[in-house]
Amino acid sequence: MAPKRKPVSFDTTLRNPARIPDFIAVLEEYEDVLLDDDTAIKIEAEIIRRKIFEPTKSTLGTYVPEYHDKFDFSAADHSADASKKVDYLFDKWKRSESGECSLDEIVYLLNNTITKHAEKGWKGGWQSRLHTQFNFLNELGFVRVVKNKKILISENGKQMISGFSNDNAEIKPNFDNLVQSSFLNAFAKYQVNNPYRFNTVKVNFFPLVLNTIKYLKDTYGRPGVFTQDISFIICWPNNDYISLAEFIYKFREENGYSKSNEFVYEYAMNLLDDTSVNSPFVKASESFLAKNSNLYKIDKIMHETPDEVIRKLRLTMLVSLRGGGRFIDLNHIEQSKINHIIEEYSDNKNFDADYSNYFTYMGKIDSSLNFSDSDEPQNTDVKEQKIQEWAGSSTWEFLEKEMKNTVSKSSSADLVLKYINEPVRLEFLSAVALKKALPDLKVIANYKADDQGIPFSHASGAGAGSSGSDIDAYEGNMHVIVEPTISKSRSFHVEHELPSIRSHVFAACAEDTNSQNGYNDWFSVFLAVDGLSRDVGEQARLIKDSTGVEIYPWEITDFIKHSQTVTSINDYRLIRNYAVPRKMPNLKNNN
Repeated sequence: MAPKRKPVSFDTTLRNPARIPDFIAVLEEYEDVLLDDDTAIKIEAEIIRRKIFEPTKSTLGTYVPEYHDKFDFSAADHSADASKKVDYLFDKWKRSESGECSLDEIVYLLNNTITKHAEKGWKGGWQSRLHTQFNFLNELGFVRVVKNKKILISENGKQMISGFSNDNAEIKPNFDNLVQSSFLNAFAKYQVNNPYRFNTVKVNFFPLVLNTIKYLKDTYGRPGVFTQDISFIICWPNNDYISLAEFIYKFREENGYSKSNEFVYEYAMNLLDDTSVNSPFVKASESFLAKNSNLYKIDKIMHETPDEVIRKLRLTMLVSLRGGGRFIDLNHIEQSKINHIIEEYSDNKNFDADYSNYFTYMGKIDSSLNFSDSDEPQNTDVKEQKIQEWAGSSTWEFLEKEMKNTVSKSSSADLVLKYINEPVRLEFLSAVALKKALPDLKVIANYKADDQGIPFSHASGAGAGSSGSDIDAYEGNMHVIVEPTISKSRSFHVEHELPSIRSHVFAACAEDTNSQNGYNDWFSVFLAVDGLSRDVGEQARLIKDSTGVEIYPWEITDFIKHSQTVTSINDYRLIRNYAVPRKMPNLKNNN
C-alpha cells in the first residue's frame, strides 16, 4: 500500500529560535563522537543540568524500578535507598542554578527514572526524548544527531552558536543576528521531503509561501494570505504556487472571510484526497472525511499547525502581520532576501535517505541571507505609530494581564501578541504602557520590527548611535533607559541585567554629550516580575554609590498601577519599598 500523503507539520519542541543555540552548544564537546547509548544519556543529562530543558517531578523526580509497557526499562540502582536518592537529587537540581549539579548526579537520575517517549530506532525513555529535541534541528541541517552515527555540527549550526556562551553575560551583541541569519538560511532551503521525514509530498515550504503571497499581490493586489488559508497551504501537494494562489483567490471571492473553521476544513481535506476525481475546489467526500477525520483532526489542520507555521514564518523576519494578525504578508523591508529565496530555492531536490548530502546542502551558509548590523532597518516612525496605536486602543487591565502572562510564559489569545516571542513582547507592551501613561513622551523601542511596526526580536545591541538599550524615553532634558526582563532569576538580575543597564546609561550619556542634543539627565527603569529579590534594590544602590548611575527597579503590577497616576517620566524616579536596601541594625549603641 502506498504511504498516505500527510499535511505539512512542524515540530513544536523548539518554538523559540533563541533556545536552539543552547541545544547545539551542548553538542560541541561531543562533535565527531559516536552517538551510542552512553553518549545519548550524557547529552540529555547535560541539557537538563544546564536547565535548557526542565523535566517535572513526575518524570525526573520519580524513581521507577521497572517498566514494561511502551518499552522495557530496569533501573540501574535497585538498592533500598534508590527512591530517596532520586528524591534528594531531583530536589537539589530543582533548587540549583543552571550547571550547579554535577553531570554524574543527573546521569544517575536518568538511569533510574523514565519519560514515556518511545521513538523508532532509539531506546525508550530519555534517549527517545533526546531524539525529539534534536530531530527538527536535524531537518534544518544545524546538526546530525542520528543513533549510532558520529555527531556533527554544520557550518550554519556553528554560525548560530558563534555569538553564544553558556555564560549569559558573555553573549555577543550580534547574537540575535547570528541566530536569525542561521534560521533563515535553514528555513529557506527546508524541504518537506527530507531523509528525516516519511512523506510523499515534495514541497519547498517557505518558497511556496513566498511565491503564493507574491503572486496574489502581483496578480490581484491582495494584501497577503488570510491566516485561515494556511490550512490550504499545508495540505497542498506540490510547489505549484500559481494553482494554489488561484485556489485561494477563488475560494475567498466566493466565500468571503467569515466562514467557519469547519467549512474551510472540508475543503482543505479534499486537497489530501489523491483519489478525488473532482476539481480541488470542492469539499471532501463524506467517505473520505469519515475515514480520515480522526487521522487529520480539525484542530490540527485549522489551528495547531497553522499557528506553528506562522511562528516559523515570523522567525525568518521576512513575513509581516497585517489586519490585526489576520493576514500574513511579505515584509517589504527585506524584499531583497525574499527575491533571493524565490530565485534560488524554489526547486525541489531529491535526497531520499542520503543523510550526508542533505546535511552538507542544508548546513552551507548563503551569505545573501545573513542579517548584519549595517543593514538593520531603522523603521522608527512605523514602530512609534504602532506603539501609539496600541496605547490608544489598549486598556490598563489588558496591558497588566498581557505583561503578567508574558513573564509567566502563559499563552496570549491576542492574534498579534501570540506570535511575538516573550522577551520582545514585554518590551513592546512596556513601550505601549509608557506611551499610554504619557502621550507626549517620545518612546523609541529598539527591537527589530516588520514593515507594520510589529516586533520580531531584540535589537542587535550597542553600536554607533545606539546605547544598546531596549527602550529610550525622552522628555525635556531627560533621557530615560527602560529595560524590561522576563527573567525571574535573582542572580541573572544582579550579575547580568543591572551591570548591562549601567553600561547602557553610560553609553547614552556619552552619545548625548558628544552630539550636544540637550539631554543631560539620565536614569533607568528596570521592569521585572512581581516578587523581586531585595538583592536587586541593594545592587542598584551599590551601582549608584559607586558610579552615579541611577537604576530604579519596578515590579510589573506596581508599574502598571503607578503609570495610571504619572504626569512626567520623572515620576518613575522612585525607590519602591521592595527595592529599599536592607541595613544592619546598630545594636552597639543600644548597649
